[in-house]
Amino acid sequence: MIWIIMPVYNTEKYLEEAIESILGQTIFYQDDIRLLLLDDASRDGSLAICKKYEKQYPDKIRVIHFENNRGVSRVRNYGLSLCAKEPGAVVGFVDSDDRLAPDVLEKVRDYFRAHPSLCIASTEIHYFEAAQGENKMNWRFREREVVDISKDYMYPQYYIGGVFFQKRALKMLHFDEDMAFWEDAMAINRLILQEGKYGLVKGAVYWYRKRQDESSLVDRAWHDKKRYAAFLEDGYLKLMNDCRKKKLRVIPYIQFVVAYHLRLFMLPGNEETVNEMVSQEELAGFRKKIKKILKKIRVSVIIRVPTTLPVLEAMLSIRSGRKVRARRTYTEDDCIFSFRGYELTRMSQRKVRLVASPDSPDSEGMWRGRFDTPIYQMTEEDSIFAVRGKERVDAIRRPCRKKIYVLGDKMRNYRYAGFALEVPKQWDRAVFGIHTNGIDILLNEVIFEEEAARIKEKRRENESNDESE
Repeated sequence: MIWIIMPVYNTEKYLEEAIESILGQTIFYQDDIRLLLLDDASRDGSLAICKKYEKQYPDKIRVIHFENNRGVSRVRNYGLSLCAKEPGAVVGFVDSDDRLAPDVLEKVRDYFRAHPSLCIASTEIHYFEAAQGENKMNWRFREREVVDISKDYMYPQYYIGGVFFQKRALKMLHFDEDMAFWEDAMAINRLILQEGKYGLVKGAVYWYRKRQDESSLVDRAWHDKKRYAAFLEDGYLKLMNDCRKKKLRVIPYIQFVVAYHLRLFMLPGNEETVNEMVSQEELAGFRKKIKKILKKIRVSVIIRVPTTLPVLEAMLSIRSGRKVRARRTYTEDDCIFSFRGYELTRMSQRKVRLVASPDSPDSEGMWRGRFDTPIYQMTEEDSIFAVRGKERVDAIRRPCRKKIYVLGDKMRNYRYAGFALEVPKQWDRAVFGIHTNGIDILLNEVIFEEEAARIKEKRRENESNDESE
């Protein structure tokens, strides 16, 4: 029997789509599938929708309504307590604004049959609505079928949506009801610590909705004061302490789980929100707590976190209490960035980005752009060029005001990264490069017609947004 636990709270706009994705499973009718709808005192029409489906499928769907709001963790725990009583049950979680691909339950069933000793199996995550594409962690499914955390420490699991449990895991899984966020990552990693392994069901897709209005619990958490200093103690440090109690040390897997998630506070895309929630007076204390956490994580683990170079350097700098920068090694045609012998990236893997075409306003008939990379801060002696066959055009410098700050520390200043150049009219494309330290490093190829169309569309979007405001 496969049970799907679906907590419901004020999601009438999306709920039917979520339920229908369960009803549309390839094995819904021939296998023993049950859907448990737990309405957590919704104030909209969610409960009515739940009861409608329960009436249509009384043998398959069960609805439980709570008069007072309990919170998602208590609701999930209640659902688990019911499902764990069923012998041989497999239990999965689906949020009421998400959906499953039609063959997920069939693939999960077959996976557990092929791996009877495993108690945890995760599905791939793909995004829909406001964002499209795959979750960054989906690369795991192309490399492993079973993750052994003693060997594969760089294979973290955070989400509970689309994760399935069986056997002893149903008795051990528990969500911390005092946590307002990250309770799913805490619960599943405590369990993974206990089991030592978890499965990856390749091709089984959990569709995660990125809402247009950013009203999901994950989105709102970034605007909750408790998401910051208090969370460092109640989230990361608590998980690390739990690991030490079980393993007598903080194993590399848990170090990586924390380090990879911690980078979110340092990403440029979150800078504005972090600055809004952590005042200048609080920043020093916030950095101090982050340092406490990073001190428990090996440098060899930190430098393997897949993120931008300024974020890695910021983490290493905070950890050591001094400014840390990657080492640069120049070859005949490239520059390698490394730290303690581990290669982080290469200059040739970077690119220039064009921001204005010759027909753009104020472009003065030239292509304008910048060396668009977080890894390197161009110097006054550096320059950008473009080549087509044996022909070469050198750019002139344009001012660039872009800077990168990480938790109050300026990591990059791009004042020399802006450029403008005039290319021959017969060029339909060119390879751009950077001249630095006496060598030429080739970067990305640009097709000018495609770039002109992209820039024009971007300008049209900006004008449309200005009008709507």
